Amino acid sequence: MKKRLSNYMPLLYLGIFLYSGYLLVQYLYTYVEAASSLQETQMIYEKALEETSETVVESKAEKKPSYDTIRPQFHKLHAVNEQIVGWISVEGTKVNNPILQSEDNDFYLNRNFNKEKSRAGSVFMDFRNDITDMNQNTVIYGHAMKNDTMFGSLKKFGQQEYADEHSTIYVDTLYEGYDIEVFAAYETTIDFYYIETDFQTKEEYAHYLQEVQSRSLINTPVTVGTEDRIVTLSTCNNSVNSKDKRYVVQGKLVKR
Repeated sequence: MKKRLSNYMPLLYLGIFLYSGYLLVQYLYTYVEAASSLQETQMIYEKALEETSETVVESKAEKKPSYDTIRPQFHKLHAVNEQIVGWISVEGTKVNNPILQSEDNDFYLNRNFNKEKSRAGSVFMDFRNDITDMNQNTVIYGHAMKNDTMFGSLKKFGQQEYADEHSTIYVDTLYEGYDIEVFAAYETTIDFYYIETDFQTKEEYAHYLQEVQSRSLINTPVTVGTEDRIVTLSTCNNSVNSKDKRYVVQGKLVKR
């Protein structure tokens, strides 16, 4: 019996080796595919920004947003995917992504900008949010990629020095531009409902703001009150046994 089992061991080891190789190839392909798709989208957006800056000189009166007219830098991307709602970037990092929005919070978990299947997914806005009337809390999700793309670098905001050096996150919607002034960064679990988008009363909102600030690992000079609106960036914690853990970075929404 033992001899018979020993005869099958090489086959077992070979099977394990081949399966491990398959998983590795899948893992590497995820990053290659995601990088290729994102680079193409970034090039379209950056070229459109250059063309816009060369041909459009806005007066103060013209800066009032028109929700019937998409900003010029989004025209070409909107033609590719009508579910684009904006762009997010952080200077000096790899956060430089289109923001998509579907009718639920599942669609873009595993689809890229072209709506093709992708394990890396996309950066996307909570389906409950409305870019024409920014909610008290606008929530944006993205996977924690190990090469720091998407929202892979969010966990670094928990380091005071890093947060100080990257204190502003830039969000441009189809109609308006915003600076997001970071005031909190922390790890949590899904037991804490940090993704509430609107609150019934000012008291509820005040309690929520106090709660997130008490959880923060960093201190910033940004003051936030019930008259302010915020943006929440959320990603899965990519550590071991972290299925229910999330890393959160929050900032005050300031119209540019």
